[in-house]
Amino acid sequence: MTDLEKEKIGRRISTLRKERGYTGEALAERLCVSPQAISKWENAKCLPETAVLPELAEALDCSIDSLLCPKELLVLEAVYTDGQTGVSVTRILNDMVCGSRLTFCVNPSLMGASIESDRLKILTVKYETSEGIYYSYAVQNENLILDRKSISYTGEKNFQIIGAYYGNEKGFSSCMQKMEHYEYFKWDRIEVSHEVFPSNPASDDTEYLTLVYLNGEGIHVISCPENDAIYYGGHGTQLLLQDHSRCMLDNVMRFTWTEGTEESRLECTWAGSLYAALKYMGEAYTYDQIMGMSGACYRICFTDVWDYSCMDALVAYDYASPLSDAIGLAFHFVERLEKQERKTERQAIMEDIQNGRPVLAINLRVAPEWGIITGYTDNGSKFLCRTYFDKEVFDDLEQEHRQADRRLVFEENGGYLYSDFWPFIILHLGEKKDRPSAFSILRSSLSTFVKSFRAEICRGYYQGKEAYRAWIEGLSKEEDFRLENDSENVSRRLNVNDNMLCSLIDARYAASVWLQENLPLVSETCRERLEKIAGNCRMISDMLSAFRSRVYRSSTSEIAYNTGNAFGVSTPGLRREQISLLEKALALEEVSCGLAEEILEMSET
Repeated sequence: MTDLEKEKIGRRISTLRKERGYTGEALAERLCVSPQAISKWENAKCLPETAVLPELAEALDCSIDSLLCPKELLVLEAVYTDGQTGVSVTRILNDMVCGSRLTFCVNPSLMGASIESDRLKILTVKYETSEGIYYSYAVQNENLILDRKSISYTGEKNFQIIGAYYGNEKGFSSCMQKMEHYEYFKWDRIEVSHEVFPSNPASDDTEYLTLVYLNGEGIHVISCPENDAIYYGGHGTQLLLQDHSRCMLDNVMRFTWTEGTEESRLECTWAGSLYAALKYMGEAYTYDQIMGMSGACYRICFTDVWDYSCMDALVAYDYASPLSDAIGLAFHFVERLEKQERKTERQAIMEDIQNGRPVLAINLRVAPEWGIITGYTDNGSKFLCRTYFDKEVFDDLEQEHRQADRRLVFEENGGYLYSDFWPFIILHLGEKKDRPSAFSILRSSLSTFVKSFRAEICRGYYQGKEAYRAWIEGLSKEEDFRLENDSENVSRRLNVNDNMLCSLIDARYAASVWLQENLPLVSETCRERLEKIAGNCRMISDMLSAFRSRVYRSSTSEIAYNTGNAFGVSTPGLRREQISLLEKALALEEVSCGLAEEILEMSET
C-alpha cells in the first residue's frame, strides 16, 4: 500500500473519530489500544491491525471497506427522521456510495428503518468530499443525489431555513414562501395552523409544519402539529417546540380577603377567582358585577353543624348558571372524579392552560376554598395555582436569606405555588355564547334573589330567610358556647360565625354597588324600588360591618385570651346584640324580596 493511500486512510479515521465525538484517548480506551496507536494510524505511520478493524468500524459507524478503501464521497452522518424521532442510516448510505456519487431513494424499505408516525419523513445528510463538508436532505419518496455538482449547503451561516413543508406523510406541499415572509418580520414564534399554511383540501387528519434548517451545529428537522407553535431559541440560531411538559399563565393576580379596595375586597372565593380568571382573559368585569350578575350578592347560607363550607358560594344554590348566561361564556363543571378518571381530566386542564384559559377549582391548597390553576409542570403531574392561602408563603419568601432554595423554585414557577390536593370540583371556562341584554341580566339577578331567599334546605344547608332563622337559633343556644363543655367546638362556632359575618357584609355591599349601577336601566317607578333594595343591602352591610369592627377590637384583648384565642362574639351580650342585628337584616331582606317581585312583575309589562 502506498504512502498516499495510507494518508487517505489516516485522514478518514481522524475525520470519523472527530465526527463521532471521540478524543484520541477515548477511542483508544474503547479499542483497548494505546493513544499512541491512534495517533500513528491518523498520521499514516502504520495501519490498524486486522483484529481491531471490526471494532474500529463499529465505533466509527462505518464499514471496514469504507475505512480501507476511501472514496471521494464520505457520508459523515445520515439521519432518517420525522422531526420528532430519528434513526441513523449513516453506514447504509456509505455502502451505497459509488466512487464520488450517491443516488438514493428516501424509502424506509431501502434503509431498513421505519418510523411509526403520520408526519412527513425526511433524510438529512452531512458529507465530505475533497472540496469540503456539506449538507443536504431529501423528503420521503424522492431521490437524494450527492456529487460535486449537486445542490448542497455549506452550513457557514449561523442560521438558515433550507426546507419548509406543510401537511403529513399522505400529502404535503412546500411553504418556503411563507417562511421567508415570517423571517422578514423577525417574529419570535411561528403559529402553526391550516389558515396560515397551505393545507391539503383533501386532508381531514392532523397536519404538521416541518422545517429543515442549518446552524453551527449541523442540519436539523423540526415538526410541529397544527394549533401549536415553533419558537426561536439560542438567540435566533435554533428552532424549538413549545415544552408541553410545563406551561404556566403569566401574572395572574394574587388573592386576599376583605381589606377595602376593589382587588382586595374579594370575600367570596368563587366570585373572586372568577374575577381574576376573567381579568386575565381580558374580560373587564368587576368583582361587584360578578357577584351581582350571578346573584351571589344576595346569598346567605347556614348549617347546624357550623361548617366553614357555608361560605362556599355554590354549596347549596346554583349561582353559576345565571353568571354563565350573563357574561356569554359556557361553564363546564367536573365534580368528584374517581381516580381512574383523573388522567382524562388532567389532559383537559393542560389543554386549557396551553390555550391561555385559567381553570377554577376548589380545594387546591390548605382548605376547601376556590382558587385558580395557573399552570402545570412534570407533564401535568403537578399543578401551579393561586389561592386565598398564599399570603403567608409570600411573606416567608420575602425573607430571602432564609428561603433561598424555596424562593428559586417559586420564581422558576412564575411566582406560583404548587397545589397540595386534587380538587373535588373543577370549573372550565368554555366557549363564547350570545349575551342577553343588560336589562335581562338585571331581571335574572333579581329573580335569583327571590328564588334563593325562599329556597328550601339543600344538603343540610339552610338558605335565604331560613338561613337567617337557623343562624339566629344557633346563636341563641348558650349551652353550645360554654368553654367548659367543649372549647374546641366553641372556638369553631365563633370562627365560622365571624366568617359568615364577613361573607354577608361583603355580599350585601356588592349588591348595593351592583344595583346602583343598574338604576338607569329601569323605569322611574321601578327605579325607586330598586334604589330601596340597594339601600337596604348597604344598610345591612354597614351595620354588620360596624358591629364586627367593634367585636374585633374587643376580641384582641381579654375576651380572646379567655376563650382560648377564639375570635368573635364570645360573650352572651355580644351574641344577643348580633341576634338583634340579624333580625333587623332579615326584616330588611323580606322588604327587599317583595320589592324585587314587584319589579319583576312590572317589568313583564
